[in-house]
Amino acid sequence: MKRARHPALAAWRRNWKRIERPVRRLALAAMTALPIFAVWPYATLWQLDQALAAQDRETLSKLVDLEAVRDALGNRLNKEHPSDIGGLSDAFIDWLESGLRQTGSEQFLDRWVTLDWIAERLSSKRHGDQGIRDALTYAFFEDPIDFRVRLGPRNADPLILRLRFQGLGWRIVMLYY
Repeated sequence: MKRARHPALAAWRRNWKRIERPVRRLALAAMTALPIFAVWPYATLWQLDQALAAQDRETLSKLVDLEAVRDALGNRLNKEHPSDIGGLSDAFIDWLESGLRQTGSEQFLDRWVTLDWIAERLSSKRHGDQGIRDALTYAFFEDPIDFRVRLGPRNADPLILRLRFQGLGWRIVMLYY
């Protein structure tokens, strides 16, 4: 004797069969996109290293949001604004003090925080054929659109970068040491 199906269960099965294929496609797309997204900031670091090695200012300018770097440093200098920048090294504090003495607070960030300054900081961490890879001691997501990088050991004034997903790629939005 065949068992009668409950009408609600039969309707659910019919509806599931109709949506099953799109759900599978969506799951497959997500499983493909997630690893690509997870590797993307590391690829951006490699691209940054290649731009530094070739002294390619055009590529470097695409990978650095200069205004965001200036804003992050400006927030750190202004005690009334919250800042994501952690503890600063003595060398960085000395650099800030000398810049402020020479130019004054209004013009300091515009005159001293330039693409060349950022390139110099990053290039100082490059070593031979390995580039910045040898100096890389930490690189991981803080949240889905923020990626933190430390170049150099923690106890030797490392260079700290924050990359943020903006538009169609990852860009440096914070740099300090």
